[in-house]
Amino acid sequence: MQIDHYSTEITQLDRLYVEFCHFADRFSIFKNIQRAPNELRENLEFIGIAVQPEEVVTLAISAALFTLAIAIAGVLLIRSSLLLVLAAVMPVLAYVSVGWYPRWRAERARVLSMGEAPMLVSYMAMAMKVRPNLERAVQFAAENIKGSLGRGLRKYLLNAGLRKHVSVDEALLKFADFWGKWCDDLKRAIHLIRSSVLERSEVRRLSVLDKALDISLQGMRERMQTFAAGLYLPTLMIYSIGVLLPLVLVAVLPVLSAIGICASTWQVFFIYCVGLPIAVWGLSRWALAKRPAAFPPPHVLNEADCVRAALVAVLAGFAGASPAIISLLGPKVPGTICSLSILWGITLSIVTYLYLTTIEAYELRTSIKRMEDEFHDSLVQLGNQITDGRPAESAFERVAIAMRGTLIADVFLRASNNIKLGFMGLRAALFDPEEGALKNVYSRTIHDTLRMLVDLIEQSTKAAGDAIIRISDHLNGLKQVEADIRKSLGEVVTSMRSVALFFAPLIAAVTSRLQGVLSSKPGAVSFLNSGASLPPDAFLLALGLYVVALVVILISYAAEIELGDDRLSKRVMIARGLPVAVAVFTISVLVSQQLFSSIIGKANIFLTGQIFS
Repeated sequence: MQIDHYSTEITQLDRLYVEFCHFADRFSIFKNIQRAPNELRENLEFIGIAVQPEEVVTLAISAALFTLAIAIAGVLLIRSSLLLVLAAVMPVLAYVSVGWYPRWRAERARVLSMGEAPMLVSYMAMAMKVRPNLERAVQFAAENIKGSLGRGLRKYLLNAGLRKHVSVDEALLKFADFWGKWCDDLKRAIHLIRSSVLERSEVRRLSVLDKALDISLQGMRERMQTFAAGLYLPTLMIYSIGVLLPLVLVAVLPVLSAIGICASTWQVFFIYCVGLPIAVWGLSRWALAKRPAAFPPPHVLNEADCVRAALVAVLAGFAGASPAIISLLGPKVPGTICSLSILWGITLSIVTYLYLTTIEAYELRTSIKRMEDEFHDSLVQLGNQITDGRPAESAFERVAIAMRGTLIADVFLRASNNIKLGFMGLRAALFDPEEGALKNVYSRTIHDTLRMLVDLIEQSTKAAGDAIIRISDHLNGLKQVEADIRKSLGEVVTSMRSVALFFAPLIAAVTSRLQGVLSSKPGAVSFLNSGASLPPDAFLLALGLYVVALVVILISYAAEIELGDDRLSKRVMIARGLPVAVAVFTISVLVSQQLFSSIIGKANIFLTGQIFS
């Protein structure tokens, strides 16, 4: 069965994946090696990328063989034990990653789509309360939901118009059955909405519709609680691999060196700057793949000058790395200072670029979030004004006066002036692309709710007032669900931020200085004498770069747990947190270096006294 009408938005990574699949399809020798599973076909049809399952299988096999060939060539040319391990692991990872990508995209798209379920049910229920016409309610919901759910519902309506389904009721039933495999509360709510048409009593009909709204909210709450309960294991694994494993490796490397397996500088850089960050990032993506979406973050246009920001960031990076640059010109600078200056140069470049490209958009986003909070309260007043029989322009003006000093008051006042002074219709007064009151409001919640409000007023002014109040209750219910989930996730978020900003830099700094002391004084303590020859300053730089990568990953992980896929907030949090983490790392390096030198010096005196006595 073709279900390509549920296709999601195609990303740049999707396009690249398609190109590689089409390229691999030229190698016909691999086509019949493995049969494409049915699940792969369904996932590809769901996300809507123009790729056949056989092409994915061919690309997976080709990627595995290509990776194996490169790894074997590297082993023969460099003769490295690390490359030998990679030769055994990388082909399997390449094969699994290529085949797993459609499944990951489809699962993520379904999770995001299920976040639209409460709003879809809300649109249908509100329309049914105004006028008990199922076909009109489904059409109203399909027009206002813009994600995968809306596209799927519109396709079913189109099929009903083409007589592929007997009626809209049958199309809605098939739609509910399809999504019920992943979102049972949506299926139950749709069945209740369908059954409300059969109720003869107005009170019972409204009660059934309210029950449908409650089921959708409860389903969202349960999905969030399930997600929160499943965070313990991946968070523990992230902490173990990201924080504890580097400390373990510094003890393992001397042991391996003692038995003849020495790690070169580039191998250490690969482990700490490539291998471990990829592992931590993969675990974080795995944990976040099933994070439900409730309120989508505001989509704010970012008009920052990226070229100017990049030039300023480069200058800031050179300024931070000036001691290392000076050492290249001749003057002697301690190796520790050079490594730390390079680390600070990279940090300043990242922070400067993120700050210059996000600060204005983030301030606008903050005002939009504040406007959304005010909007929920203003709906109650607006509903009461319209219920009293006042026209929309008068209701907008009264709400603006009542909420004077708030951002949402300016929106309502502008809409009222557009109607009274600009002689615009209600819809144009709000949504006109040139003069509309919502021209510079980047909130999907406000846009969708006011669009539904306009449609309700155009159908029945009296019924619209009650519906607006119910919409306010529904939005407050969703807001409360989001607040409850953030509260339940607060412990995980706080612990991850503490690890990123303090514990990880502290442990990495102690680890680097421990290795530095053992390398510079290999005979200081006999049972740790490994003969390791890894340069301490290079190891310090590798650990510092690892801290930068780990902080970026962990802050992004904590931000996405709390806020969802809000890229703007993640960039701001990284810009704020990264300097703190690198400062903790720098101070810990300088303090632990003096501490370890003092301890080993006293140990030498003690051992020397024992020998001569």
